[in-house]
Amino acid sequence: MSPPPAVESQVQALTDLYNSIQNARHYPRDLLKATVLPNPLPLTPPSLSLYSQQLKDIAHTLRSDAVQAALRAAQESQKADGQNIMNNVRRENRKRRRPASPESPQPYTVTERQSSSLFPVTKDDLTCLKSSELVEYIRQFNKEHSSCKLGIWQGTRSSNKDVKNPATLRFTIKDVLTAYLTVSYTTSDLALLVESVTTFGPRERKLPHSQSEYSVYRMLSQEFGRMIHSDPQVGFQKFITLLCSYENMFTMRCDKCQRVLCVEGHVAAVERVWNESNGQWEPRHISC
Repeated sequence: MSPPPAVESQVQALTDLYNSIQNARHYPRDLLKATVLPNPLPLTPPSLSLYSQQLKDIAHTLRSDAVQAALRAAQESQKADGQNIMNNVRRENRKRRRPASPESPQPYTVTERQSSSLFPVTKDDLTCLKSSELVEYIRQFNKEHSSCKLGIWQGTRSSNKDVKNPATLRFTIKDVLTAYLTVSYTTSDLALLVESVTTFGPRERKLPHSQSEYSVYRMLSQEFGRMIHSDPQVGFQKFITLLCSYENMFTMRCDKCQRVLCVEGHVAAVERVWNESNGQWEPRHISC
């Protein structure tokens, strides 16, 4: 078998020397310091003696004719053509790496805008109630409901029955709650819209602009404000239907936890969620 070419033998000699030096990096630090002293102390442990012998072998290999010839050949080769030689190979590879190609733009897909309203959307929604129809609507509503009553609230005993803009309505559920509704209408379509609702206990003597002394009615007022904010254009009749669902507020069980009062705070289910399956408002605690 013919001997390997001179270049391959030189590369192999330098590779072996490089591996030996890399292994010497793991030797004890005190041993490496002791070897540079002119008269090092004798090393008694066998392991240190082994490391010392290996260092002597590396030094002997470095001074050998084969390694010295390989180093001179490498130096001459670098001087002849060393433009593309870099010490940091990892950095070079990182520079040459191509950046990831961006994804192709996707076509725009038109999605149906989802409504944020908490009120149901049904096909048989009633038309918006006009301001001129409010008095007749109140009369008809009071005839059809025995426990719920609706009327126009006036701060003074005035005989004027005209609907003001805005107007304050008084909605009551016997032994459950009293709610004051602020309604208004625009001059263009005259459709009544609910602006705010404030609830009180059935025996509280409070003005519409004040607040209840009981936390359950204050939470209920906040819940009505949240629902109005979700759909400011909700129909007046639909909102009255929501109010009627509180007729059994202190006896109905929560749709989630099946409790009348919640575990935290012991408050009734003041939230209402529309159930599409049965077409009714379901009670729910705010914490549920």
